[in-house]
Amino acid sequence: MSDAFTDVAKMKKIKEDIKAHEGQMVEMTLENGRKRQKSKQGRLIEVYPSLFIVEYANEGGQPGEITNTYVESYTYSDILTEKNLIRYFDQE
Repeated sequence: MSDAFTDVAKMKKIKEDIKAHEGQMVEMTLENGRKRQKSKQGRLIEVYPSLFIVEYANEGGQPGEITNTYVESYTYSDILTEKNLIRYFDQE
């Protein structure tokens, strides 16, 4: 059984790391059922005390096709429990 103080410290570190990367491109790896994962790349656009928001773009396959954007929110506990993983891209 994990220590509550350890989990609180880990959660604080996760929040600080995510806040430090606000506005950057990230890759979210999401658990999608039994041993299946889905990875998506988007921009970390907003960070709140209990969640953060990533904006994704659905790029059209044809030249000149409209690009749609959508947002998804994630909680810090998803990262703590490793239900979702986040990877930061270096700013270039």
